[in-house]
Amino acid sequence: MFCHNCGQKLDDAAIYCEQCGVKVGKEDAIQIFSDSDTLFRYHELEYELEDIKEELVTLPSKQAYINRLSQSRDQKLNQLKQVSNVMRKEKKEYDDLLKVSFSSIKARLSGDLDQKKLKEEAEYLEALANFEYIEKEYQNLDNDIKKFQNNIDHIQGLESHIPTIESEMEKLLDQLTSGKATERLKKLEGEYGRLQKDITKAQDIYSKYNEADLLLVDADNYLTSSVDNLRHAERLGTWDMFFRGGIFIDSMKHGNLDGARHDINQAQALVRRAKDLVDVIDDIYIDFEAPNLFFDMFFDNFFFDMFGNTKITRTRERVEGALHQLYKSRNTLSQHKLQWEQKRNDLFGKINSIRKQIREERLLLL
Repeated sequence: MFCHNCGQKLDDAAIYCEQCGVKVGKEDAIQIFSDSDTLFRYHELEYELEDIKEELVTLPSKQAYINRLSQSRDQKLNQLKQVSNVMRKEKKEYDDLLKVSFSSIKARLSGDLDQKKLKEEAEYLEALANFEYIEKEYQNLDNDIKKFQNNIDHIQGLESHIPTIESEMEKLLDQLTSGKATERLKKLEGEYGRLQKDITKAQDIYSKYNEADLLLVDADNYLTSSVDNLRHAERLGTWDMFFRGGIFIDSMKHGNLDGARHDINQAQALVRRAKDLVDVIDDIYIDFEAPNLFFDMFFDNFFFDMFGNTKITRTRERVEGALHQLYKSRNTLSQHKLQWEQKRNDLFGKINSIRKQIREERLLLL
């Protein structure tokens, strides 16, 4: 065996190295073999990773080739449709000639039937051969596209294995360099730990902004729905003023008002939830005014209806104002969300660079 410290050739039964004095007993020999297997596995994964990356480089050219094949296939399909129409036409003319008709009897009497039959048959067979040839070309193109697409799907599937391979390689490197370190490696590992904390923080804040944005989208939908309900209630109120709609129209109008009130309450609750997540959102409050159902039904006259419709209009204008306010809040939120997304992506770039440097530094310790 050899000394794992200085490389001196030793007797298999040796306990200490005669050259440097380091203990090389049975336990050390086992560790050496274990490290050798680990290193072999590391290089195996390294080659596998390199093969995948080489395959990924070919993706753009393969995708471009598939696009060209697809264009050729589409052109061939149009050509196939045209020759198919010609073939069907020639087939019909040939079949028509074989049917018993006045024209065929006349042709038979004149002795021209056989000649016409041969001509139509030849034209039909030519059209059929042309159709079959183009159909085969189309099928070949379609098969090539499927074959290349399967290859692309396979390569894209390999790409998903990269994080797993890199993670295993890092674990193997940790194992191989356990107990060994340089000042630069310690510094890099410390920076890596700090970046992980920063990424966790940035991801958490970004997730909150994203969740708040989704809540505001729902709030916007509710407010838009409430405006639609209020406008419909206004139209029914106008009809009631001038044409005395009665209980049926009043019921429909108050149904719309109830729907609008529900939508406004839902929107306000969603905005409050979003505001609890991030502090860049303005709360919205809408004073809901509407005619009293009892007075609207039992004291139904022009002046009560006009007064009630004025309340509905004021409520609608407040909701539209809240929609504008919500639009500004969403713009502000989007800007903050974009900033944190950019910060998170920058941190991802930095931590990937640090990971690469740590891997290179550990490789130097092997």
